[in-house]
Amino acid sequence: MTDYSNITIDFLTNTPWLVGLALAALVGLAILAYLRTNPPLSGWMRLLLYTLRLIALVALFAALMEPVLSFSRQRERKPKVTLLLDRSASMSRIESELSRTARSDSLLSSAPFERFSSAVDFQQGFFGGNLSENSGEIDDSRTALGEAFDELRRGEFAEPSDYWLLMSDGNSNSGREPLETVGGSVSRGTVPKIMAIDLSMGGGEFDLALKDINFNPVLFAGEETEIRVGLSWRNAEQKNVIVELTRSNKQLSSERFQIDRTTGLGEVTLRFKPDEPGRHLFRINIPVLEGEENEGNNSRSFAVKVLKSKLLVLLATESPDYEVGFLRRFLDQSDKYEVDLSVLSGKAGNLGVRFPTRQTELNRYDLLILHDPNPNSLAGQQEIIRSFLSEKGGAAWVLLGERFAEQGPVEWFNNLLPFYQSRKRPARFVEFHGAPVEGQLFHPAVRLAEDQTSIRSAWAELPPFKVLVECDQVHPEAILLVNRSSANPSEAGLPLMGSRRFGPGKLYATAALPIWTWGFANVGFGSDEKEYDQFLQSLAGWLTVKDDLDPIRVVPDKQVYNRGETVGFDGFVFDQGYRPIPAAMGTVVLESEGNSSRRLETDLVPTDPGKYRAEFNNVEPGKYSFVGTVEKDGRILSESKGEVLVERFSLEQFDQSGNPALLTALAQATGGSYFSVNEFDQALEQMPTAAIVVDESGEIVLWNKTWLLLTIILALSLEWLVRKMNQLI
Repeated sequence: MTDYSNITIDFLTNTPWLVGLALAALVGLAILAYLRTNPPLSGWMRLLLYTLRLIALVALFAALMEPVLSFSRQRERKPKVTLLLDRSASMSRIESELSRTARSDSLLSSAPFERFSSAVDFQQGFFGGNLSENSGEIDDSRTALGEAFDELRRGEFAEPSDYWLLMSDGNSNSGREPLETVGGSVSRGTVPKIMAIDLSMGGGEFDLALKDINFNPVLFAGEETEIRVGLSWRNAEQKNVIVELTRSNKQLSSERFQIDRTTGLGEVTLRFKPDEPGRHLFRINIPVLEGEENEGNNSRSFAVKVLKSKLLVLLATESPDYEVGFLRRFLDQSDKYEVDLSVLSGKAGNLGVRFPTRQTELNRYDLLILHDPNPNSLAGQQEIIRSFLSEKGGAAWVLLGERFAEQGPVEWFNNLLPFYQSRKRPARFVEFHGAPVEGQLFHPAVRLAEDQTSIRSAWAELPPFKVLVECDQVHPEAILLVNRSSANPSEAGLPLMGSRRFGPGKLYATAALPIWTWGFANVGFGSDEKEYDQFLQSLAGWLTVKDDLDPIRVVPDKQVYNRGETVGFDGFVFDQGYRPIPAAMGTVVLESEGNSSRRLETDLVPTDPGKYRAEFNNVEPGKYSFVGTVEKDGRILSESKGEVLVERFSLEQFDQSGNPALLTALAQATGGSYFSVNEFDQALEQMPTAAIVVDESGEIVLWNKTWLLLTIILALSLEWLVRKMNQLI
């Protein structure tokens, strides 16, 4: 039923009577024009011309007056109710000999619900990890209640529901927080009242679950670490639990935990010492106890990166001096490094070790320091040095000095450096300072203070350098960090410090000496070695810490996935200067390990310049090796390899107990109500089914309609045609 009222016509002009007067004058002129014609016209022909002119004038009047027809109306509609039905895996839980799904299906097939759904404008949707009108399309491995709310709200933006009938156990273990989603939408008036039906029956069975694992993702070999394991249980009083830490089925640590309450939460701390550097998968496991309801939530895997507890440094020099002495003292005093000294001239006797001649010998070291080297004396080791950087991912620091400059350009060595000499030029002995490059003030090897002004001042106040190797060539992939400071424009800007990358490896070079005076001079004035220690500590840390920033790489989002999660990979394709490489292509291949062989492959899809993305959905549980390949113009640029694990259990299996507190909070936040599963009929009664009267107002704009224009054109055209036929034109 629809009743119209308050029908009015409004005009744009404030003086419609003037426009009406003009219309009357035009009509009068039209009549006057056809009273006498030559040749004379019959009466019906004059009437036709009067009518056509009048139609054109009235249409023109309507266009000028811009009339708008306004009205109000009342109409009745049925209340709109949307059913949100949980179809996640936790709904299969058996309680009182009936699953939650079966319980909800029974309620929805009852006579009261059939009467209710026929009396309202009813629609339904299913949710789990996603929202869909088809229950067969639901991802049941997780519950994203907040995401379902947000998607439904956006879908109902034009015609919102009056009620959401939410039938769920209240578990939400993925996506955004449901209360945050509802709270923000309620303030905007875009979420209706939620009538929450709790389908859980409060669990009367004994169950024990791993709730969470707190651990440090980066550990050091040989150093003890703690892993805190959170537990939750139900009906488990007086149970004695063993919590185990394993790797490759080998037990590394275990602790007993005595449960003294029927239901609750607890924490167990496991201690162990990782022994091997690298990336490792560990597993927390609780042996299944007799009568336990759910075994899938008793174990979980996690990944950590284990670093060496002490990094091995090779300090190589032609002739030890104060620079070498201060460097070695700093490294020896630190608990992070072990130092081997190698004297390249061969005149040191038992003072140090022999410089490596084989790849395996050099690859033992994490950092190679070459102090004022003679490149010719290292020519036999050029291949293993290059491989140490680009393949092993090692780090090197080259201090260029007087001996290096005496040799002149050596091509293989120059190809490693960020800057070098184009011709033989002896070192200059002159006092000067370095000025950090503006864009690199916060680089670890430059940052001697906390803010930009203080960093500039710190470099200006350092003891001056006294030896300069003038390098006039800069490699295009170099990153310059410190240049010479000078009032003479011809001398200012010479590179003093800079770096280059070789895949995962880094090389840092300095063309100014000495550095040891930074510490010695300050100590002599009663101060400390703050700048010297900070510079060496930051530089050594930046060089030796593997930051996983190989410019061309493919890496997984994480190493351990729950069943049902998307297994995602990010691809990065940049040159050594970290500029995007265009038109690259790539693939990611997953291959399962063990008896059941499974192979999955997908393309890397570009998302941004130099960035790519690959995703696998519905990957079956198991351990997989992956190979990420990046190529350009048919040539392979990089292959990244590793492992990922897809757990056999999903997020839904961690905790299948109900969450009535969340359902209650959602109902209260929206002005709705919470009901237990036995109060379903009461929930239906609280949602009125009577027709809702809706007041609406509307406008119909006449003046800008196409038919007005067509009417004017048609009337004037017909009038012209009639006049032409009667020889009036």
